[in-house]
Amino acid sequence: MTAEIDNAIRREFVAGPIRQPDTVWEVGLRLTLRSDTHIGAASPATPHAAAGDVDQLVDRDPQTGAPRLRATTLTGLLRHHLADKLGRENGEDPQGVNRLFGRIERRETPGRAEDRPVMSVLDVDDAGGTLPPAGDADGARTSEGPAVRTANRVDPRSGAVEAGKLWQMEVLPAGTSFVVTLRLQLCGDHDEVELLALLTRAVEGLVEEGPGVRLGARAARGLGAVRAEAFSARRHDLRTPQGWADYYARTWHERWEEAKGSLAGYSDGLQGAITAALAEEGRAGYEARLAELPADQRRRAELHLTLEVGERPTEAFLGNGSGAGEDGPPRPGVILLGDLPRGAARDTDADRAHRMRPVVAEDGAVRDAPMFGDTALFALVKRIGRRLAQDLRGDDLPRHHPWLAGWFGSEPETETPDRAPVTSRVTLRQAPRIEGGSALSTTRTTIDALFADTVDGRLFTDRAWAGGTSTFVLDVREPDDAVCALLALIVRELHTVPFDAIGGGTGVGHGRVTATDAQLVRFGPDRAEPDTLDLLAVLRDPGHERRAEVEGWLAELEHAVQRDNDTTEAVA
Repeated sequence: MTAEIDNAIRREFVAGPIRQPDTVWEVGLRLTLRSDTHIGAASPATPHAAAGDVDQLVDRDPQTGAPRLRATTLTGLLRHHLADKLGRENGEDPQGVNRLFGRIERRETPGRAEDRPVMSVLDVDDAGGTLPPAGDADGARTSEGPAVRTANRVDPRSGAVEAGKLWQMEVLPAGTSFVVTLRLQLCGDHDEVELLALLTRAVEGLVEEGPGVRLGARAARGLGAVRAEAFSARRHDLRTPQGWADYYARTWHERWEEAKGSLAGYSDGLQGAITAALAEEGRAGYEARLAELPADQRRRAELHLTLEVGERPTEAFLGNGSGAGEDGPPRPGVILLGDLPRGAARDTDADRAHRMRPVVAEDGAVRDAPMFGDTALFALVKRIGRRLAQDLRGDDLPRHHPWLAGWFGSEPETETPDRAPVTSRVTLRQAPRIEGGSALSTTRTTIDALFADTVDGRLFTDRAWAGGTSTFVLDVREPDDAVCALLALIVRELHTVPFDAIGGGTGVGHGRVTATDAQLVRFGPDRAEPDTLDLLAVLRDPGHERRAEVEGWLAELEHAVQRDNDTTEAVA
C-alpha cells in the first residue's frame, strides 16, 4: 500500500524524469527600466519604502528590501513572447517553445491515461534591483528610490474624474536595473544549437524596438518598458573534469557575482555573447540554426504619432482671404499632468506641478524630464475613439461595447461573472516625454459666485509646462481594417479641432494637443516589407493614391460599431 501511495505522489508532483545535465550554459542579462514600472508585491508582509495608505506596493526581497523581479514572472513573459513570434498552432504553443520552457505530455499506459509535466531546460533566478543614483553630474535627478504615484479613475465617456476612485501605486523609476542569471541545462539527447537559437529569439523581446516584453502592471498604458543592455554567456561541459570543477566548485553567490562582472555590450544582443562563447570552443551551427527559425509570425500595426502641446491657428481653417488655409505650426499651449511638486517646482512653493519623471538619456544618464502622460494619454485616445464610434453608430453606445472592449480593454464596472475582463489590444509602447518647451508658473484664485470678488485664502500656484513636442507609438495586435479606420479618425480629430484635451485645467484651455505627424505601419508574415501609410497626407489630399483604400476601411468600422452582442466576432 505504501509503495502505491508513493508512486501516486510521484505521478502527481514529479515533473517528469530528473536527469543530470551533460552541458550547462550560464547566461547573464542586465535589464534597465525605461519607464515607471510596477512589479506587484507577492506578500503584503514584506518591507516596503512606501508606508501608509499605498494600495499597490512593489515586490521586494524580504531580506534585503531591494526591489525584486521574480523568476516566474520573467520566464512567463519570455515564453509568451517566443510563442507569439514563432506563431501559435490552433491556440497551442509551438513545439520549440515546449522544448525550451517545458510542457504537459499526454501519456498512455495500459489501463491508464495521464497528463504529466515535462521540466523546462531553462532555470531562471530571481533578480534583485538596483535603483538609479539620486543625482548625476548635472544634478538633474531630484529624488531616489521608488515613487508613490497617485491616480484616479476617469470616466471614459465624459473625461471627468469619478468620485471615490482614487488610489496610490508604488513604482520603480526609469534607470532601475536588474541582473538576471539563467542556466540552460542540456542532456545528451537535447539539440544544443536549436535550444540556444530558441533562447536567443525569446530574449529578443528584451532588445527589439517593437512591442516586446513589458514588465509589471499597466503595461498597456506605457509602464514597464525595459531593455536588455548587456549580456554574458559561458558554456560548461560537465563530462570533463575541468568543466565539472568550473561549474560546481563555486557558491551561488560567486556564480552571481561572476555573471555581473562578465556582462558586456554586444551590438547583436545575446546572439553576440553566445557566438563568442562557441567560437572559443570551435563550435559552429548556431547562427545557421537561428536563421532557420520562422520569421516573425505576428500580425501587428504601429501608429507613430507626434503631438505638439498647442492648437492650430484659426487661419489654418478659415484661410487668408484667398481661400487657402495657412497650415503653420500650432500655437503653443499649456499642459498640466498634476503631480506633487519636486525639484525646482518645490522651490517655488507651487501647489501643483506638471509631472517630472526620470528618463534614460541617449548617453545612459538618468535625468528628470517632463512627461506627456501614460494612463492619461491612453485615456485621451480611448475617449476620442469612443466618441467617434458613438457618432458613427448614431445612438447611445453601451458602456460595454464588445468591439471597443476588444481593442481598448473592458471597464471594471462592466465585468460580471459571465463576462470576463478583456485585455487591450491597442497599447502604448512607452510613456513619452516632452521635448522642448519650458516650465510656466501660473497663479489662480477662487471667485465668489455671488459678489464676483476673490475669496480670501484661496490662492493657488501651478507649475505647468508650456509648449513642446512628444512622439510615441501605439501598438495594435492583430489589426483589421475597422480599427485602422478608427485610428485614422482619431488622428484627424487630433490634427484639426481638439474637442478633447489631456490633464488638468482643460476647462480653461489647458491640455490642447495637435497631431503634426502620423505614420501607420502594418506588419505580418504575409508582407515582404512593412506597409507604411502617412495618415496626415491621406487626410489632407483628396486625390491621394491611397485615399480610396482608407475610405474603404470606414465601411468596416461602421459595421463593427453596430454590433452589441457578437463578442466572438468582435474580439476574435
